[in-house]
Amino acid sequence: MQNSLTQHIRNTIANQKPGFVFTHVDFSSIGNEATVERILSRLFEAGEIRRIRRGLYYKREISRWGEVLPAHSAIINTLSRMMRTKFLPDGANALYQLGLTTQIPMKQVYLTEKQIGDIVIGKSKIEFRKVSEKKLSGRGKRAGIYLSAIEYLGKNEAFDESIQSKIAQTLNEKDITDLKSAAKNRSAWVKEAVEHIIAKASKCTNL
Repeated sequence: MQNSLTQHIRNTIANQKPGFVFTHVDFSSIGNEATVERILSRLFEAGEIRRIRRGLYYKREISRWGEVLPAHSAIINTLSRMMRTKFLPDGANALYQLGLTTQIPMKQVYLTEKQIGDIVIGKSKIEFRKVSEKKLSGRGKRAGIYLSAIEYLGKNEAFDESIQSKIAQTLNEKDITDLKSAAKNRSAWVKEAVEHIIAKASKCTNL
């Protein structure tokens, strides 16, 4: 039975693209998590797959330029499934993800309510910063990313007319609804900045 399960897992991984990130949770429909984790550990020890950290793996692939490493976004999404939580990008990351800056952040930092050790993959590192639940309102939605970006900008820049207009132009109707709700848990100046941005967005789009 376990041999067939091992082969099934092998075949599933083989059919994925290089850098595919996975965890035992992704195979819960075909076997209990403890059994799947033991199989994945054996595959790792045999050199068939790579381990990022305990319980988190990726498909091993070597190209002529070297090993194909997984994208940070794939690692974050898979870790989110494994830990049954959602992460929120920090301010610099948030600005980049929303297209509000073309400057690639020097560090990949994610906010969480959990104590999680940093992840090193190749020559890069993903850092996790534990914060209060209030700092995580809106996570899992674009609203959380907007709030992270606004807090990062600070009081002065967040109230700059040109910056507020730029943010307003990227909002859709769902973003506005989610922002109104998520901003309630943030500081007074963040809520005020959000109100100004939503007012500009509503005026531009007649939402």
